[in-house]
Amino acid sequence: MADSSPDSYFYSYADLGVHALMIKDWPRTATYRNFFENNRDFVKGKVVLDVGAGTGILSLFAATAGARKVYAVEASSVACLCQEIVEENHLENIIEVIHGAVEDISLPEKVDIIVSEWMGFYLLHESMLDSVIIARDKFLAQDGVMAPSHATLYLAPVDMSDHFQERAEEWSNIFGYDLSPLASQLNIADVSKPLIKCIKSESVKAESQTVFTLDLKRVTVDDVRSFTSSLLFSVKQDSKIFGFAAWFDVYFYIEGNKCKEMTSTAMNRESLEKNTGDSNTDNLSPSSKNNKLTEKPSTSKDSPTVNNNSKTFQELLQLNPAQILSLKTGPQDPPTHWKQTIIILPQAILVEGGTEVYCRLSMAQSPENKRHYNITLKLDDDSNEEDSCEEFEDSSYCANTLDFEEPTDHPVPCCCGSDRCVLISTLIKKMDDEEKLMQDEVDSIQQEVQVETHQQLNAEITKDWQLDSSKSSQSLEDDSNLIEDDLPPS
Repeated sequence: MADSSPDSYFYSYADLGVHALMIKDWPRTATYRNFFENNRDFVKGKVVLDVGAGTGILSLFAATAGARKVYAVEASSVACLCQEIVEENHLENIIEVIHGAVEDISLPEKVDIIVSEWMGFYLLHESMLDSVIIARDKFLAQDGVMAPSHATLYLAPVDMSDHFQERAEEWSNIFGYDLSPLASQLNIADVSKPLIKCIKSESVKAESQTVFTLDLKRVTVDDVRSFTSSLLFSVKQDSKIFGFAAWFDVYFYIEGNKCKEMTSTAMNRESLEKNTGDSNTDNLSPSSKNNKLTEKPSTSKDSPTVNNNSKTFQELLQLNPAQILSLKTGPQDPPTHWKQTIIILPQAILVEGGTEVYCRLSMAQSPENKRHYNITLKLDDDSNEEDSCEEFEDSSYCANTLDFEEPTDHPVPCCCGSDRCVLISTLIKKMDDEEKLMQDEVDSIQQEVQVETHQQLNAEITKDWQLDSSKSSQSLEDDSNLIEDDLPPS
């Protein structure tokens, strides 16, 4: 069973490879840099708190932008490396590295800005947002700023045919052997927990819908502990839906402080030029090009409780896009290390064009480990019913409910009877049967090879024996001739 203690979480972030990956994520790191660069006038003379500072890159940005004081709080052992980096850049007079969890530390003053890269897969994985909220309540001044200031989670139905087809082809011929059972086992993993993968924009089969928008100045720990959101998707063309993809956008907004030069459009263009040397922005999503959150009127069946004061923010986003710096992680945006999170259904569903698909998504922190979420996805054919499990089970285009819990919650296989465990047990049995058939075939091939090798060896031995016998006869004949030549004539 995986260790769910806080120490194990912080220990995982002692892996320098994790920090290298995040720093080299150009869209991510450049966005934070641009926030400080574009707001130097606001940052100058301010006190900044960097929650989960890691190697200290965000603290360096803040200090360089003119912050009077930066508190870099890091709970893992990387705090020692952070201190070295600060000293290497001669900023120890501004940046104070604090080794400890933000929940346990104290500061001598209130802070004006809290900056943190707290986002995980599907935005909330690892629940680092809880620590940021606690830091806000403890240390942020009344008129302080959160960076990022807002976050939005999106969901959309997707076709994953390419993913499974590529896998099937890849493992069907490995050095001439069919390893399809391995592909089956990988498919089991995809169904039993969310898949983290960059998908193509063409895989999205309906316009994405907003699951929720968080206002980081107002959201509470209880708000993100659990929630349920019901969404309506309009599928315009005949499609095969394998699951639903989730991704997020975060925004950096300072009320009344207009960014001078660079918006997310410029950041995304610079990101592409930095990574590819190409200044063509045709691959950017429309929202990236316009720096707007393009939304139609809400099609959500109910409003999530975490949607605090988002209407005002959305209005500001539409009216003053130049003020909003954003980091986007969707399929049409520059790729990031978050990729997209795909929830694979137990069985793909065929949806006719013009069909409306109702989806209910529930997320709740795991009781065993709050840093993980249990995700429940239901497809529903009735937009007016709050609970219609029996009805959606009879729907022609709906699949069973599937709970995505941490693998450690149940043994594998498990006979508890839940949909997830029944599905996994069925797939495991199928995999075992395929493995047995493959093993029988391998045994047969090995037996044939052994017989063929034995026959070939016998043939070579016989050939060598015949050759040796021929040489021996020739030698005897030659010796006999020599004896006859030596005899005196009679």
